[in-house]
Amino acid sequence: MKIFITFAVAVFGVQHVKSPTCPGAACVFPVDGAEFLTGARFDIRIEMHGEQTVPDDSFSVTIAKAGAPETELGTFFNLERPKLETWDFSYAKDGADYYRALEGERSVLIPVKVASRIWRRAAFKEPGNYIVTTTYSGGKRHQVEWIVRGASCQRLARNAILFIADGTTINMITAARVMAKQQRNGKFFDKFELDKMEHIGHILTHSLGSMMTDSACSASAYHTGHKTAVNALGVYPDSSPDHFDDPKQELLAELARRRSPSKGGKMAVGIVTTAEVQDATPAAVFAHTRRRKNKADILHQLLYSINNDTAPIAADVLLGGGGKYFQGSLSRNKENYYKKFSGEFGYDVIHNGTQLRKYSGKGPLLGIFHKSDMDVYVDRQMMPNNLKNNQASPLGDKADALDQPTLVDMTKAALDVLKKRGGDGGFFAMIEAASPDKQMHTMDFHRALVEIIEFDQAIKAAVEWARQHDPETLIVVTADHGHGFDVFGSVDTYAFNRAAKDKHNLSKRQAIGVYGEAGWPDYEDKDGDGFPDSLAVRTVFAGATVNHPDILENFQMNLTHPRNLAIRSYETPHKLSISIPDPNFNQNGMEITGNTPAENTEAVHSMTDVGVFASGPGSHLFGRVMDSTEVFFNFAFILGLGDAAPHHCRNCHQRSKHY
Repeated sequence: MKIFITFAVAVFGVQHVKSPTCPGAACVFPVDGAEFLTGARFDIRIEMHGEQTVPDDSFSVTIAKAGAPETELGTFFNLERPKLETWDFSYAKDGADYYRALEGERSVLIPVKVASRIWRRAAFKEPGNYIVTTTYSGGKRHQVEWIVRGASCQRLARNAILFIADGTTINMITAARVMAKQQRNGKFFDKFELDKMEHIGHILTHSLGSMMTDSACSASAYHTGHKTAVNALGVYPDSSPDHFDDPKQELLAELARRRSPSKGGKMAVGIVTTAEVQDATPAAVFAHTRRRKNKADILHQLLYSINNDTAPIAADVLLGGGGKYFQGSLSRNKENYYKKFSGEFGYDVIHNGTQLRKYSGKGPLLGIFHKSDMDVYVDRQMMPNNLKNNQASPLGDKADALDQPTLVDMTKAALDVLKKRGGDGGFFAMIEAASPDKQMHTMDFHRALVEIIEFDQAIKAAVEWARQHDPETLIVVTADHGHGFDVFGSVDTYAFNRAAKDKHNLSKRQAIGVYGEAGWPDYEDKDGDGFPDSLAVRTVFAGATVNHPDILENFQMNLTHPRNLAIRSYETPHKLSISIPDPNFNQNGMEITGNTPAENTEAVHSMTDVGVFASGPGSHLFGRVMDSTEVFFNFAFILGLGDAAPHHCRNCHQRSKHY
């Protein structure tokens, strides 16, 4: 029996509880209110918890459709009764005990004993509302309700592309538009490609048990139709010590791979990102784990099943960074995954932009262009000298990664390969601009906004591709969560820097213009490439985020490498570190007091809704306010995923116009 410690996320307004979904003795996953697609597979775990007593290991579970008699759970799904599992864990009841435990005082933690069973690969055949009842401890009953939706009557689109600009809000899009597009007397005559999409809506991004989300649980909701907790991918996080045995939900890509011939057969799958391909957003397409940091194991899941309970999707196209997890000390068991992809699975493997732009094969295609996250557009395309001496080669040979493709390059190549490999079966592609989020975390606002400009150009490339090659292509553009960033005026950097010797903020603040004095920033695009010619201009945005550590802010972009405004300091009376302004950055900046936990060195996510923009067949389903889980069901209906008898199928209404 293993003993371990868990520090759980919030639920019911409380910051520290033993489980994000289980305030009592009986825990049921999937949770109360979960929604399902007929034909989609999922796992069911029941946990019985005992804090002062031994948990009931003789519990029983039944399920009943509304108005029908109860049926034993395994009998209903035609699954054998699983073996009983047991383990122990501990948790902190509040924030004070949480930090005391982190400092080594483990006696404050509350121990819990668990008895559990898990049923794998269940699936509903009929839509409707179902009540699941767990009976335990001499007649106590714990009930949850599940809602099952019918699959679509007809397939509306052959292909679907999900664009995600990680961490991007409407405020950030607005600022990027001002940076990229010229205005005349306050009016824009040219807008972003995403501004021209046919349908616009909003997505609510809250996670399981918390109003806040991270990229893992938010992207997971898009790909499963189920909420999950922070850091989790494609699972309901249970309390077991194994990060890979949690109850899983079938992913969009997995459904696309096994789509029935009556719906057009299996689809090709593509994943494109400017992050590591093992990062949360791309991993949500194919991985199942409650811990997003298991990156070597996440890569392994693309090709192999860890517990033999899922079928790996082996994506037709995989493009991005993350080379350090393919070979060397950080790869799984130090194995060479480049050789596994190219040898055992027959991938064409490339490592630079020149190779990608020339590629004309039929794949499957693996392109890894950086040992970690790919460099941002500003450094990669506008200031390429910043890439020198970084030893960022994806091959781990200490060379530099000087020839990285753009997101536009990767988008075009991926769509061409997916068209060849998907054929009449079509394809599903997830294309991510990862660094709006990563640069907002470090408050490098200029670099983040230029990433959004590049993202929009990739959308334009996809729209043009769909017009030329396959109008039966749905394009959806959104984010997975937001940051609390906005622009409140402009900064005259000359005046600001002249006031640098003033130890007080007052004279620096006088360089900030608001309302009528804000004017417009000095960004220009004289060469017409859609990007500002220079970011080192006199008048820049006065921009800020509302959730950050203590920093020194000068509002100006660092020209030699990305900003990093705060670092950890271990010179504290406690065992825990705290964050302080980085002494190497912005020593003449304004002192701005932070408001996040003392150890945070980065800005954190905000609770804001995110925008969703869609064009193509079925895009009308996105033109509304929706929960993050609705994204999954919309794609499933439009692509003809899931199974249902004709009298149970769901009509997706009329088609949207095409390109």
